[in-house]
Amino acid sequence: MERKIWVLGHRNPDTDSICSAIAYAALKQKLGEEAAPGRLGAINRETEYVLDYFGVEAPSLVADVYPRVSDMMRRDVYSCSQETTLQEAGRLMRDKGVKTLPVVDGEQRLQGLLTTGDLAHYLLMELGLEQVTGGSRTQEILNTPVSALMKTENIVYFQDDDLVDQVKKVMLETRYRNYPVVDEHYRLLGMVARYDLLGLKRKQLILVDHNERSQSVAGIEQAEILEIIDHHRLGDVQTGEPLFFRCEPVGSSCTIIGYIYQEQKVEPSPQIAGLLCAGILSDTVLFKSPTCTSRDRQMAEMLKLRAGIELEAFGREMFRSGSSLAERPVREILQDDFKEFRLGDLKIGVGQVETLGIEGFIDVKGSLLDEMNRLVQEQGYDLVLMMLTDIIREGTELLVAGENKIVEQAFGKKVREGSLFLPGVMSRKKQIIPQLARLVVLT
Repeated sequence: MERKIWVLGHRNPDTDSICSAIAYAALKQKLGEEAAPGRLGAINRETEYVLDYFGVEAPSLVADVYPRVSDMMRRDVYSCSQETTLQEAGRLMRDKGVKTLPVVDGEQRLQGLLTTGDLAHYLLMELGLEQVTGGSRTQEILNTPVSALMKTENIVYFQDDDLVDQVKKVMLETRYRNYPVVDEHYRLLGMVARYDLLGLKRKQLILVDHNERSQSVAGIEQAEILEIIDHHRLGDVQTGEPLFFRCEPVGSSCTIIGYIYQEQKVEPSPQIAGLLCAGILSDTVLFKSPTCTSRDRQMAEMLKLRAGIELEAFGREMFRSGSSLAERPVREILQDDFKEFRLGDLKIGVGQVETLGIEGFIDVKGSLLDEMNRLVQEQGYDLVLMMLTDIIREGTELLVAGENKIVEQAFGKKVREGSLFLPGVMSRKKQIIPQLARLVVLT
């Protein structure tokens, strides 16, 4: 079977990120590749509405892609019971080329280890170096159960989710030939050896909707990136090998993936077509964001028939499902779509939530600002911004924590009571970050 390829969006995933991962993994599967979508955080309410509407399961949560014991262990191992005789164990070792034999009980729990070295030493000690007359003593020794010889104390073992970096250190200190791998119930799962480290293969990834390490999965530097599909500015992801990189100035990663379906002459299922539509509507804010292009509109128009939806009505319901500020915890509001940026020496975090009106905003403004200031203090941000983007007013109430002067210089407006209103501003990517970046360059 081919190795699984993870298709991953960014941390604090939004609808475009989740839908891109699901749709692109589905395309790869249609093309015969072993791909699976993953997510790097909780599903927000808007995305949950979309997945429920089209009857699609949320992707698996991927905490990190560090190599682990499970990535290199041998699962097709031979074992024996405590009642197995030394003769039977010896034959098994000889016939299967096994040098370390795990001893397990009826539930596959590890009881001990038998090695060829232990067996050879025992037979030499018992039989001696002189010629043995008669076979009774020899047969008696060979009928000895493994339990009499197996090692049961100070066994060095690993669990399947142990990090390879930690395993290397233990192997260097102990220098055994083989090590058993067990689960939390001490059941045998497989074996690893020092030479397995040489054949260890890195996890394979496709990144969608991002290309910055700060927004990507933990352990990305130890993985193999095969492709990047994105619509943002170039970030800092570095690779050791060439890869397929597609970054287009459109409003949504789902737009790009929709066109890749066309190029590959693969028709998306109604569910996938619906997810692609949702990603486009979400990231272009119902086509009102300045990031929206004619290609976004064209793709959504083509997909809506397959998905069986009316774009405006579906989009409004989608935004309404995730935009009730008063009913949501402030941390959830802030972290739903929060991204970190490095602009020169500045560490900046920007969150965004799109709403159909900002009813309840006054009730949560103070709590949001408190949470944002906590981030500044605890995580060393120079600036934390929260965009409350009102689709009806077509503008953004921008909450500010940290260096107010940076924001005031960038947008030419005074920050009052921790916020300012920016009419016509709908996009973090095209209207907030570029303004801040230009200021950093000029200063």
